[in-house]
Amino acid sequence: MTELNESIPFVGFVYDDTLMVVQRQTPDAIGARQAIIPFRAISYIKITAIVLPKAYTEFGFKGTLPKV
Repeated sequence: MTELNESIPFVGFVYDDTLMVVQRQTPDAIGARQAIIPFRAISYIKITAIVLPKAYTEFGFKGTLPKV
């Protein structure tokens, strides 16, 4: 969800120090499959797939998540 309350469902992403590029499964209303979003404009990210804890530590998160 962006700071403008825009939800952008995505299937993949890449990032650098300040930006995230998300890729959609299907195009949006104007035909775009990708969006470039500054990190400062992201309010939160919902993740519907199971992500291994190692992926979060690679992002710099610390701590552990329970196994579900």
